Amino acid sequence: MLEKLAENHTLWIKMVINMGCDKHIAEDIVQSMYLRIHRLVTDEKKIMYNDDEVNRFFIYVTLKNMFVDYVKARNKYTFFEYMETDDVEEGLEEFEFDEQEAFHNLVDSMSSEIMSWERYDIILSQLYFKTDLSLRDIANGSGISLMSIYNSIKNYKNILNNKFMDDYQDYMNGDYHLIKPKTK
Repeated sequence: MLEKLAENHTLWIKMVINMGCDKHIAEDIVQSMYLRIHRLVTDEKKIMYNDDEVNRFFIYVTLKNMFVDYVKARNKYTFFEYMETDDVEEGLEEFEFDEQEAFHNLVDSMSSEIMSWERYDIILSQLYFKTDLSLRDIANGSGISLMSIYNSIKNYKNILNNKFMDDYQDYMNGDYHLIKPKTK
């Protein structure tokens, strides 16, 4: 089955490139597609026409889903609490000073809030917010029930929204002077 798939390797790469992906990323996605199909498709008749032609639509849908997963993982928001201050400032050079200061105040306040939680909550929130792991992946890896993790993450989001939504809206509206530094 994989041999028949590999016969159209350049076609699969072109499909992913046409979705808006760089060539080197497209090659990685195609290689991952081979692994996924090998692992998940036990009956090759499901992806073949007349036992000799690959179902290109099936492969296209698989590649499209993998590309969308890649884009979501690439765009996932991360916190900056473990980055050196210099690294953050280098990425913000194009902002005005007030905007930089407001951004730092907002991130520092949120990080300070998270770091004040219990160790379990800190670790769980970092697994959710800083990695591309799904709630199910976290539950399977930790042995904690999916419902418990879901409820905890929902509570974390509510806490952060309640405490920092006004500051976030001020930041987005350009009212940087309204965002106060965290209190120590």
